[in-house]
Amino acid sequence: MGNVLMKSLVTSDDIYLDICNKIENLEYMPGDRLSENELASRYGVSRHIVRGALAALKNRRLVEVYPQRGTFVSLIDTEYISDILYMRESVEQEAICRIIESGDVESIVKHMRSAIEAQKKLKEGADFSQKFYELDNLFHEVLFDAVGRPHVMELIADPYIHIRRWRNYEVRTPERIREIMLEHEEIADAIEQKDRDKARVALHKHLDTASRYSKPLKEVEAQYFA
Repeated sequence: MGNVLMKSLVTSDDIYLDICNKIENLEYMPGDRLSENELASRYGVSRHIVRGALAALKNRRLVEVYPQRGTFVSLIDTEYISDILYMRESVEQEAICRIIESGDVESIVKHMRSAIEAQKKLKEGADFSQKFYELDNLFHEVLFDAVGRPHVMELIADPYIHIRRWRNYEVRTPERIREIMLEHEEIADAIEQKDRDKARVALHKHLDTASRYSKPLKEVEAQYFA
């Protein structure tokens, strides 16, 4: 966020949202120290206003406050992330079962493949990640729209920032980007074939990223993990 905009952030809510964005997008890495004095100077506000923002961040498990030490960006908690992903997978698995049972899969698969093709056509650039994951969300929203539950993800919207941060951390190579698109294709193929078992396995593989990728990442970057 530019300096001009930063100077306009005068409320705790504004500062809270800006820091949320920086944590999610890894501008603040897990374990980074957040100084009240530095933040107050950066945003041009009092420390009292900064404390309000930090309190809201703490309530959302995005920062940890240690007496006599200060405030730090929370480490990546893969157990907590796995719990959130378990809830998401449960509802998506149910949606897929209902779609396959209905037998009317053609239009649904068409919309899913459209999102995949749009992902493949994206060009590298400053907004690549944002556009890629907008299409990723669209791919999954097709499932909920198909069963008449377009707002179900709102139920876990608040903690989902931890998933988005993990996603931005975990997906940092072109290979992983390609792998995600292949996983999407596996899910679409299974639905098109009306194969519930294949779809269940494909979706689990796609969403169970904390279990699949945290161990090797912890071995080389342990400082970022709880």
